[in-house]
Amino acid sequence: MKTLFTVLLFFIGFFSSSAQNIPNASFENWYSYSFGEYPDLWSTSDSISFANGGGTTVFKSDLDPFDGAYSLHLKSTQITIIIFQVTGPGIATNGKVNLVGNNFEFSGGSPDTARSRFFTGRYKYNPLNPNDAAIVKVFLFNNNGTTPRDTIAAGIWEHTGTVSSYDQFVIPMVYRDFVTQPDTCLIILQSSRGLNDPNLGIGSEFVVDSLGFSGFVNVDELKNAISSVNIFPSPALNEINIEVTLRTSISLSYEIFDLSGRMVQSSLMNSTKEKIDVSNLSSGKYVLKLGDARKNNLYSKQFSITR
Repeated sequence: MKTLFTVLLFFIGFFSSSAQNIPNASFENWYSYSFGEYPDLWSTSDSISFANGGGTTVFKSDLDPFDGAYSLHLKSTQITIIIFQVTGPGIATNGKVNLVGNNFEFSGGSPDTARSRFFTGRYKYNPLNPNDAAIVKVFLFNNNGTTPRDTIAAGIWEHTGTVSSYDQFVIPMVYRDFVTQPDTCLIILQSSRGLNDPNLGIGSEFVVDSLGFSGFVNVDELKNAISSVNIFPSPALNEINIEVTLRTSISLSYEIFDLSGRMVQSSLMNSTKEKIDVSNLSSGKYVLKLGDARKNNLYSKQFSITR
């Protein structure tokens, strides 16, 4: 288990990124099985692939680690379910993955009680279809004894296009529950979007290393200042509207991040009702973060732009 320190260039200041709550965060530990090797404390799509006539979807490499001795490689493949050819991503998760019908279902996860601001990692990507995409999903849950679990926060990132040398993904965690404490973290890594996605390229390869969380969101910070937020329309065309109801009188600021974690726009807000010009941003998904004048995080929400 390693601790890494990452400079987040799009923020003023320095955040330490901790892997202590992520099992085998840099994929240094592996164990052997009949067809190859699994990363310790992670489940993969290999058992599903081999059971349905496919090949290796997950393997380790000592040729191109970002940190330590090994990196994780995920590769999309083709399998046969009954008599039908099905394409699917290489998957690794710190929980469990099962194939139910024509869908993957995820469960479990690892213990985690921290309210982290960001989930980070290093990656490379070689899509065999130019429109294919690598996917990272991370969830903070509270196991309340019922099904489904309470989702405290979530972050989703996807990337299209070739990345031949290591880059960093930084995923803002979007909090849905401002009071309940998380107890479980579920991480899902995929080399393509999903089963039979029309843009999936057989052999698309997603390389991942050095996972970590950074920053901390205080519960009081989230719940005290803002009573409600309305962001519309979504999808937006050239502008979005923000309407905020405050419990206490404070000055507000906003920041917009793309799904790679890059801040693309920011400003102070003149009032609690603001119209923001996003005509300079391309179509896609973004995260809007509201903060006080010092940019302490108060609220985060994903929205999209479609043209």
